[in-house]
Formats: sequence, structure tokens, C-alpha cells
Amino acid sequence: MSMDPLSEVLNRFSVSAGVFYSGQLCGVSQFEQAQDAVGHLHLLKAGRLTVVKNGSEKIQLTEPSLLLFPQPIPHRLLADQDDRAEVVCAEISYGAGRHNPIANTLPEMVLLPLARCPGLIEVVSSLFEEVHSCKNGRTLVMDRLTEVLVVMLVRELVSQGVVKQGMLAGMSHPKLAPVLLSIHRNPGLSDSITELAQQGAMSRTTFIETFRRVLGVPPGDYILGWKISVAQSLLKKGLPISHVADEVGYSNTSGFARAFRKKTGLSPKEWQVSFSDEDA
Repeated sequence: MSMDPLSEVLNRFSVSAGVFYSGQLCGVSQFEQAQDAVGHLHLLKAGRLTVVKNGSEKIQLTEPSLLLFPQPIPHRLLADQDDRAEVVCAEISYGAGRHNPIANTLPEMVLLPLARCPGLIEVVSSLFEEVHSCKNGRTLVMDRLTEVLVVMLVRELVSQGVVKQGMLAGMSHPKLAPVLLSIHRNPGLSDSITELAQQGAMSRTTFIETFRRVLGVPPGDYILGWKISVAQSLLKKGLPISHVADEVGYSNTSGFARAFRKKTGLSPKEWQVSFSDEDA
């Protein structure tokens, strides 16, 4: 069975979750901007909660809600005893770190009352049940349910057209979606702009204009960015640079190194070393 565009991306750039708190919140919980590309998901099951973003912007949550910070944004959660805020908090990390294309195209903050997300209710309910259970494997099940919730949330945002520009917006575009699927599935191919336009049933000029408007960048820049993102995910696994170059469509390592440096400011080897240093 062939993959859909979102599954194709998530198959290359995984999303993982770790629930680190569940229960009643009383006081202040502070989340600083971490060096690692770690986002946060907060679920308000009951009660009231105040969120302070970037040190000043206050958001009041007065009904069961889902709050996602895809990227590491400084924020605080505030609740006193009278608020009776029951929450589940999780860290969200990405297979390609700060280079994950899903995280990079989501809004800075996603806030949705659960009543507006009927498609998420079953997973959220299962997660809340696990919070209060004492069954073996509870922690693992909570983490996996949170990961499913994030994927379903992204799918919901795509279907609702919440994301107006970027890769996720392209996935919901009837003519660009098959083109993106082709690009994502075959990073080693070198389809011309004309061939991609034909896949989208558009003229070359219309394709370039539509792609730039919806994705925010010209087709050539997007393709290069995708190739380098895939290359980074492979380099992170410790694969040889020559192998990575071949996987993303470069016949020699020097051409790959030039393209990589153009996009990242580092050679593939320098990037690989710097990434290893970050993980140390």
C-alpha cells in the first residue's frame, strides 16, 4: 500500500514524545528555551490554566484544551489551588532535531479546545485513562498515545487548512500534493521543473507561481532543502558521506558538499561532527 504525503514525511522524520507530568497543577511550571529542538504538548483535562508565552503574552484556558509548542518556546504554566487544573505535559522531539520539516512549518503555537476536535477525542480519552491507571507499561503507552495524538493533530491542521503556507499547506493543495509526494519519496531523482509541473497538471509558469505562493519558496529551493534535510537525517545515523550523497541524487561528494554548505554553512563532515558534539 502506497504512503500518503504526511506518512511519507513522518516515515523519514519521526516524532517522539515523552510524558513527564500528569496530575493536578498548583503553582508555576517554567519551560525555558532549550538548545535541543524539543517542543511541548500540554493537555488541560479540567479546571483553568494560565499560559505565559515569551515572558509576557498571557493566554487563559478555561475549558479542556490542547496546547502545542512545536518548537522550544519559553513559556510558563500557572494555576492555583482554586483553579483545579488537571494537566498532562509531554516533551516532543524530532528525528532530525531542529531540521525537522514538520516542526518547521507548524505555527509557533497551536491552541485548540478539545470540543472543536472530535477526531482527537478517542485518543485523548485513552491517554487520560492511562494517566489514572496502574497497569504495567503505563508510561510507554502514554508516550505512544501522545505521539499518535501529535500525528493526528498535524493531520487535523492540514485538513482544516490552518497552515496557510509551507510544506503542510502544500500537502492539502490538490495539485501540489502529488508533486510533493514525488519529491519526498524520491530525493535522489532529478525531475525537472517542467516534469514536476506536468505531474501537477499545470503549465510551467503556473506551477512555479503556485508553488512559490503556497510553499513560500521556489521549487528549486524547496527541492534543495528537502535533499539536505534527508541528507542530515542520514548523516545523523552515521552513514558514510559518499553513500548519503548518492541517496540524495549527487553523483560525487564534492557537488554534494557544495550544496550542503550552501544550505547549512557547513560541510557534511563538519555538520556530522557538530551534531555528534551536541549529543555528547
